[in-house]
Amino acid sequence: MIYNFLKQIIKVSLFFFFKKIVVTGRKHIPDTGPLILVANHPNTFMDPLLIAAITGNRIGFVANAGIFVNNFVSKVFSYFHVIPIYRKKDIKPGEKPDNKMAFAKCHDYLGQQGTLLIFPEGTSYYELKLREIKTGTARIALSFEELKRFKGDLKIIPIALDYSDSIQFRSVVSITVCEPLAVSDYKQAYESKEFDAVLQLTEAIRKELAEIIPHTSGKEQEEFLLAAHQFYTAFYATKADLEKNPKLSLELRNQVSKALRFLQKENLGLYLDTQEKLVLFFKLLKEERITPATVSKNIRGKNKPLEYVTSLLKFLVLLPMYILGLFSNYLPYMLTARIFKTLKLDISYRAPVQMITGLITFPLFYGIIIWLFRTYISDDFWHSLILFCIMPVAGYVAMYYYAGIKRFRRMIRYIFFIKKSKKKTIVELQGEILENMEKARQQYIQSFEA
Repeated sequence: MIYNFLKQIIKVSLFFFFKKIVVTGRKHIPDTGPLILVANHPNTFMDPLLIAAITGNRIGFVANAGIFVNNFVSKVFSYFHVIPIYRKKDIKPGEKPDNKMAFAKCHDYLGQQGTLLIFPEGTSYYELKLREIKTGTARIALSFEELKRFKGDLKIIPIALDYSDSIQFRSVVSITVCEPLAVSDYKQAYESKEFDAVLQLTEAIRKELAEIIPHTSGKEQEEFLLAAHQFYTAFYATKADLEKNPKLSLELRNQVSKALRFLQKENLGLYLDTQEKLVLFFKLLKEERITPATVSKNIRGKNKPLEYVTSLLKFLVLLPMYILGLFSNYLPYMLTARIFKTLKLDISYRAPVQMITGLITFPLFYGIIIWLFRTYISDDFWHSLILFCIMPVAGYVAMYYYAGIKRFRRMIRYIFFIKKSKKKTIVELQGEILENMEKARQQYIQSFEA
């Protein structure tokens, strides 16, 4: 009962926190177990919340023993079926991790038709790559099937999580549920050589996830990928703009990551030239406080006077709602950021901490505003209810309004305040990068045809 209640609250919170949650392949998750869900782990506590929210059946979790900090926390985790797995860092120096008890608990839970969620990378960092997949998931799955004489019907379902920005409020996340892997298919390999079967199953999990998740070799290539993706969707594949079509945009980012790795290997000169030009392009945009979208809109050519008038009228009409949204939502939002800063946690915890603290700050602040309204303006129940319903809507309007103001300012700045010579340099550089990208695209396509 408590699990289902909290699950509904989390669903509502995720709806407000993310701009868009794109789920593909939900049909692959059966209503009952035994089942193991495995996923990459880029966003600490946000990852299990998202997966639990899209799954109909109750989930148990396999987690690092390091989060079991005291008896109270251990009891809470125990209620939610969180099973601790010990790593070398979780035990005293010189000791060896002993997870026999943990494996037995996993077997018991699966034997009751349960669903387990495991993050086989073992750690959580936001980086655009799939880290090494540990063998623990395969060992749990195969040893369970061995106990059941390979008639347990255990399935493993890989789930790929891809965030447009894992720490940013109102970002986009794509959740791709892959087709199930039947553990019984590895019976012959397991009976022949146990460890080889573990490696084969682990590799099958890795392949499913790696096919969907963008991959970079380091921070420098990650920044190159993000810049290339932003540039490409602004000037080349405008239908794949993140705001308009998040699913297509994130899929395209994965394709761009594959193309960059190919280019780095097959044509390093073109790779480095494109990287250098992209760095310079974004440096010029940053200096002028504009974005690729600003340049793209002006290159395509719109009816500027009409656009100015339409934007100004829109801002005037929405101004009252913007003021209400700012008044009712800005302070509780800033409090979540302040709480996170006070806790001095790693940046990877920012999103879940802000979402969870927002469950307290926003209702609390809304309650104070309603109390003030009823005390000094009107104590009518329906008036108060209308105000309560309007405040979150006004918050969305305030975000939309603020983003619109920034876009309008960038457009005015580009047209009237940037020197013609600077604009010419930006447009020429944009053309050269597009030319390089087209060359790279053709070479990448030809590699499949060869």
